Order: sequence, then structure tokens, then C-alpha cells
Amino acid sequence: MDDEARGRAIGLLGDFNDRMTRVVDAVFGTSWAEIEEIIALVLLASERIVTTRRLAEVSGLGRRAVSRLVLRLQTADLVVTRAAATDARAVEVVLTAAGEERALTLHRETTAFFSASTDIARAISDGMATPAPSSPPVSPADALDLLLRICEAGARLVRYMPAAATRGKLAARQRAALVLIAMQGGVRPSELAGPLELSAAGASHVVDQLCAKGFVARVRGTVPEDRRAVVLRATPAGFEAVGAVAFGIEQESASLATLFAELAAWRTD
Repeated sequence: MDDEARGRAIGLLGDFNDRMTRVVDAVFGTSWAEIEEIIALVLLASERIVTTRRLAEVSGLGRRAVSRLVLRLQTADLVVTRAAATDARAVEVVLTAAGEERALTLHRETTAFFSASTDIARAISDGMATPAPSSPPVSPADALDLLLRICEAGARLVRYMPAAATRGKLAARQRAALVLIAMQGGVRPSELAGPLELSAAGASHVVDQLCAKGFVARVRGTVPEDRRAVVLRATPAGFEAVGAVAFGIEQESASLATLFAELAAWRTD
């Protein structure tokens, strides 16, 4: 991929990821859920009964993070736990009736989201592949199966980021803000509130976190008509983090092209 195609791919994938995250957030009441948590929720919704070990292995969440997630779902009456019948040392997480309803809602909302996303999926696939990927199978995958595979691809891209930007040090909303700042070459803090679905104060807090971690800097004197105006610019560390994702996209371009070609051909009939 050339630099222009790479930048376009990052933008399109970022937009798709934000919309996908909103779907899961709306169903489970989360707020900008991390990709690993989304994988765990989708796996549970798809399989209905999952051991905590499998949740950790598939999602990439640590054991403590899985325990916190399960406890939160228990508190919401969405799951119960029990010893596995085949291995008393293993703990199974089982959807309750309310959890089953939430899983059906996720399936329905994901199906609608995919149906509305075929154009952006085609644009992503075409931008990734040279030559274009072969046509996907005629029969579409189950919506949650495809969602899980897309989330796993997203998790692989996040892992390309430097250690300082992963492992909980740079949360999903912070990564989204960093990409916006780096790609636009200078953003006013107030311009982040809408894309991040935050108040002005909330957006300012995200900026504070990015500045404290060395990924973003506040700069004055660059707006001719208002020399006191503050704009945000990515630091070398910030550009390194975003560039690592661009590198990851390049490395994963063939599999991403095929995956999004499958989504581009999505239909529910």
C-alpha cells in the first residue's frame, strides 16, 4: 500500500471500529469498551456457555480482568457461574434468561449494522487488496461469528502499538483521540468532544491523559487569527503509536481485505 492508501485505511477502519464499539456499548451498557472486552462479550453471546479460561484465551484479557467482567455481568443478572460438568476445576459462565435476551439483541443489532456497513467495508477491502480479494462464499456467516473475527483482527492491530500505548496504558477512547489528532495535523480540544461522544470537560480530561503520557502536546501561536488559541499535536511518541497501527495494517492487509470483502457482500436473506 502507498502512504495515501494507508492513511485512508486507518481512517476507514477507525470509523468502522467506532461504530462497531457503539453497537456493543448500546447493548451491554458499556462506554467505549476495550476490544478485548468486546471479544469476550461477543464470544459469550455467541456460545451462551463459556469457561472463564476460554474467555481469557480468546479475548486476551487477563484472569483478573475476566473475573471483573464476569462479576459485572453477574451483578446485572446477565450470567451465572457454575463448575464445569467435565472438569470441576473449570468455571463456566452461563447466560441467564436476561443474558439470552441481550445476546439476541446483539445479534439483531449487529445484523442491522452489517447491512448498513457494506459500502464502507467494500472501500476498506478495495483499499487493502492488490489485486482485489476473491469473492467470499455465497452463504454469509452468522453475524456474531463475523463480528468476533472482525474484533480479533482489530485486537491484532492494537498489539502492533508500542507497549506504552497498550496493556491498559492507552484506553480505547484515548487511542481514538490520538488517531484524530495525528491524522488531522492539529486539532482544537473542543473539536474532540463530538467524535468522542464526550462533554467539553470529558474531552479535556482525555487530552490531559494523552499529554501526561507524552503522546500529545498543547501548542499555542499556530492560529494566525488567535495567537492564544490552543491546538493539539501528536508528539513523536504519538506518531510512533499511530504509525505502528499503520504498519500493522500493511502487515495484515491481505487478511483484512478478505475479511471486509466478506462483510461487503453481507446480506440477510
